[in-house]
Amino acid sequence: MTLVQTLLISSALAFGALAAPSGAALAEVKNIVLVHGANVDGSTWRAVYDRLTADGFKVTVAQMPLTSTEDDIAAVQRSVDVQDGPMLLVGHSYGGVVITEVGRDPAVRGLVYVAAFLPDAGETGGGLLASSPTDFSADKLTVFADGHYLIHEEAFLSVVANGLPEAEAVYVARSQAASHSAILEHPSGPPAWKDTPSWSIVAALDRTISPDLQRRMSARAGATTMTLENGHMLPMTNPDEVAAVIRQAARAAD
Repeated sequence: MTLVQTLLISSALAFGALAAPSGAALAEVKNIVLVHGANVDGSTWRAVYDRLTADGFKVTVAQMPLTSTEDDIAAVQRSVDVQDGPMLLVGHSYGGVVITEVGRDPAVRGLVYVAAFLPDAGETGGGLLASSPTDFSADKLTVFADGHYLIHEEAFLSVVANGLPEAEAVYVARSQAASHSAILEHPSGPPAWKDTPSWSIVAALDRTISPDLQRRMSARAGATTMTLENGHMLPMTNPDEVAAVIRQAARAAD
């Protein structure tokens, strides 16, 4: 962790502590459900999972089929349904679309967005991307006849995985989970962040979801927001800082 990152995360956590409800002891949420993004799977959360479980949290990593947003919502809802108490939902990238809807479950006490979409009602991931274009564009995709797509390896390395060590970036690019293009066209329902406390980590060097778009969505949602100087794959590049924000959210959510 660089000095700049340390200062950023320390400031963010201090702000989070100030924003948390007052009182001698808050009931810490112990259940955490981690939701991955498009074209990857739950393994992108492994380093964050290890840190949180070492702290005694019960962590579930949801696996989405990426066949449609409706299917993905159903998959994450199943993970929510088997929890034994209140929980946090944490979404990376496209996972933010999913937790924004699943987060309406009454057992969800907080939402954490990591380099993620925070859509409002009626918005789509594709529409949000088009509103603030980045290097992630249609010409970098192979779209198959059934509607699924993969990101070209060179584009994955330069646009999605910037900040990862080369060998790790290549592995993630070559182990892609094909996603259906319909997930970028799904109109979001009423957003859970309107009624549920939320936190957002902005990736300042993100080439997939514009950092400016991340900031605008986070501000609109009233999320406690912090910034990390890295690319899109923050759960892999910055697991210490991401886990620290999740811990803060667990302490603040009651």
